[in-house]
Amino acid sequence: MRLPLLLLLMLAAAASASAAAATLSARMVHRLSDEARLAAGARGGLWPRRGSGGYYRALVRNDLQRRLGAKHQLLSISQGGGIFSGGNDLGWLYYTWVEVGTPNTSFLVALDTGSDLFWVPCDCIECAPLSGYRGSLDRDMGIYKPAESKTSRHLPCSHELCSLGSGCATAKQPCPYNIEYFQENTTSSGLLIEDTLHLDSRESHVSVKASVIIGCGRKQSGSYLDGIAPDGLLGLGMADISVPSFLARAGLVRNSFSMCFKEDSGRIFFGDQGVPTQQSTPFVPLNGKFQTYAVNVDKSCVGHKCFESTSFQALVDSGTSFTALPLDVYKAVAIEFDKQVKASRITHEDDSFEYCYSVSSLEMPDVPTVTLTLAANKTFQAINPTISHSDKEGTITVFCLAIQPSPEPIGIIGQNFLVGYHVVFDRENMNLGWYRSECHDLDNSTTVPLGPSQHNSPQDPLPSNEQQTSPAGTPAVAGKPPVSSGPSNLHMLLANSYLLLLLTMYTVFFIS
Repeated sequence: MRLPLLLLLMLAAAASASAAAATLSARMVHRLSDEARLAAGARGGLWPRRGSGGYYRALVRNDLQRRLGAKHQLLSISQGGGIFSGGNDLGWLYYTWVEVGTPNTSFLVALDTGSDLFWVPCDCIECAPLSGYRGSLDRDMGIYKPAESKTSRHLPCSHELCSLGSGCATAKQPCPYNIEYFQENTTSSGLLIEDTLHLDSRESHVSVKASVIIGCGRKQSGSYLDGIAPDGLLGLGMADISVPSFLARAGLVRNSFSMCFKEDSGRIFFGDQGVPTQQSTPFVPLNGKFQTYAVNVDKSCVGHKCFESTSFQALVDSGTSFTALPLDVYKAVAIEFDKQVKASRITHEDDSFEYCYSVSSLEMPDVPTVTLTLAANKTFQAINPTISHSDKEGTITVFCLAIQPSPEPIGIIGQNFLVGYHVVFDRENMNLGWYRSECHDLDNSTTVPLGPSQHNSPQDPLPSNEQQTSPAGTPAVAGKPPVSSGPSNLHMLLANSYLLLLLTMYTVFFIS
């Protein structure tokens, strides 16, 4: 009996040696340490001081987010996450109803991924008139009155999110704001208020309240007085003051949101990171900072013709109605579109677009596709790159290439290119995701027609691996090096495995 016992001891020793050889080490870094802050860089946002109240609140939020990770809680700011297009009357943007304050007041806000602040008309000095829309809406637009909300309070100038605090007379003075937008002479100004935003949970269908910062918009100018966003704007940008940032920091959702665009409706959900089969491309910094949803466009294509030297950066902006390309790219795309389209070019009374064409029959003519190839060789093809004009009987008489030249070297992928897609703004993994959808639900990816015609599909199709691609993986934890699997560890494991195999064979033989 002694020999089998000895063999068993040898087996145990060999197993222990094998386990020791397989042990790999990695240095641990605390998620809120100075080293993690430096590794996160501009993407880290506000970083709490160690031992402060914000530090411990951040720890609690991280614990909440870990527990939420398995459930992927989704929140909406309207019933079912519904959004709709306001058409020409409201500047061709997408809108949704939001509920703010206690008791809550409804506001019809435009959805804008190109800006950060959520503001509504409030204690108005100069605001857009809200009359004239009642016939097309199911409720009246609202005017925010902070004094009537039990949960509102002025944001003091000393607050870390008060960007104009240095100009205040005292630290306790209400924080002012003044934002200039891309449109000429278009601004919003007023005071910053902290109040409650009412949301709905998609899973439990219960009300969720979140504390956010709201711009009490006392004075608007430019386009905001001409029918665009008359009842406010919901900024969805990357800054710490945006609603997505507040919801993620509070641990209510994952740091991501999605918008699905149909011709006249759609959905928005906070916490949505999309589906495994979506395409994705990384966000890129502008001027060294991750300050907006910018992506790299490597080339542009019209039908089968691609322009290899047309790389540029583009903002993905739901608050811009029509896509704009840098001037040289615009000229190349527009001229090639004009060559391929089978219709007569005309000068249209609406001078918003340069390339317009007459429709002589009852059907739209064949229209070439317009495709942007983003970084990582991912294609974003406009479902319909045109806009049409109809006569009094509703018959289409004119259509135009709905792309505009950009005065800047940066382009804009506007709302008209987003129609037909479920678009994911994954701030956690810092990438843009998209897949074709009819917006029935979050897991719906029904294919929609790629434009009016496919007769001009590329003779040399784009790579097939673009069609079903998983989104980019989660970045490594800051400060954690990759686990090594070098030759030395492998050789030790193999040697111990051979020893175990020989001992096991010998034991079996002896017992037999």
